[in-house]
Amino acid sequence: MFITPTLSISCITCMRGEEGSSVNELSGRGGGKNNSSVRTSELYGGLTSGSPWDDGTYDGVREITLVYGQCIDSISVAYDKDGQFVKPGKHGGVGGGHLHKPLTTVEMKLEYPEEFLVGVSGYSCSVPGMAPEVLRSLKLESNRRSFGPFGVLVGNPFSFRVQDGEQIVGLKGRNGWYLDAIGFHISPAPKSKLFRRVQQSSIPSELYGGVAGGGPWDDGVYDGVREITLVYGQCIDSICEAYDINGKLVKTGKHGGYGGNHLHKNLSTVEIKLEYPSEFLVSVSGYSSSVPGMAPEVLRSLKFETNKRSYGPFGVETGTPFTFRVKDGEKIVGLKGRNGWYLDAIGFHISYARKRKRFRIVRKHLSKAYESLVQITKPLTNVECTLISL
Repeated sequence: MFITPTLSISCITCMRGEEGSSVNELSGRGGGKNNSSVRTSELYGGLTSGSPWDDGTYDGVREITLVYGQCIDSISVAYDKDGQFVKPGKHGGVGGGHLHKPLTTVEMKLEYPEEFLVGVSGYSCSVPGMAPEVLRSLKLESNRRSFGPFGVLVGNPFSFRVQDGEQIVGLKGRNGWYLDAIGFHISPAPKSKLFRRVQQSSIPSELYGGVAGGGPWDDGVYDGVREITLVYGQCIDSICEAYDINGKLVKTGKHGGYGGNHLHKNLSTVEIKLEYPSEFLVSVSGYSSSVPGMAPEVLRSLKFETNKRSYGPFGVETGTPFTFRVKDGEKIVGLKGRNGWYLDAIGFHISYARKRKRFRIVRKHLSKAYESLVQITKPLTNVECTLISL
């Protein structure tokens, strides 16, 4: 990096100012949805019972309230429209609650607009003596974490997930005594300049482990990994990550561990806390295989390595081994995979590691020197100072 004077009448552009503006734009700016950019999914669940409902399309989902017992009793969704909080009303729960007591209510509040809804999965079937095919359970996923599952995991499974760069902006379905079916309106997700730059500079890896079982999950892309919580026994039961984004700790939901732990008791829990930002995740290895009488191919063990140390292995080292390691100058900035009763598979988002602290200090001093030179050259005519970054 060096400073050179050039002859020009154009205005002076400072590299430091560009960085500052990109951070401010992370908060996102919502706007009305263009109907031409909205697509609609099919319905999942009971398609012949109840009556149709449709919330329409909005800028994004802000809150979801779910009432459930032996099946999903009702759902209520709050949306954002031009910065205004909009709540259309409850769907389902019209008199059938007394047949499947006790009921539980859960409220999910998304950190909108940075957090948005990207996936919904669950089960549907009839309830003997109660109702025809209705939704028995629901699990909701945002670009940052997962919520649930809520209800009973029995019946016909379904899973819906938007494509990369999209979000769910409205819900629809069928309802009556209970929530019979559910569907979605999908639109492009809001992207700030910082989000686009991070996304473009990140690379997804393949999945390691059982690629046919469970349902997909994806934490998305962050600045780096700060914490990992692992529950394991005869196989990896579940994983939960905490990431950093602009200096804030962001915890995702648990992946795996949905009801299968009774088959492999004596579970152990380990919490891995990295000395972020100087320590970052660079490698994950492990084994995968089926567990006789328990599950198809799942992750049996995991070992994590950072640029400073290694953690594990945790679990049973048996089956098919795998190893993933980033290239020099890269780090893991997000995890993805497949999950159900256990953690079936795991994959990674990779991006460039942060520059060393010494380099950042040098660049800071050079930027100050550049600003001083700008002040000196201001009285001169047709002279501009250009900061060149190598």
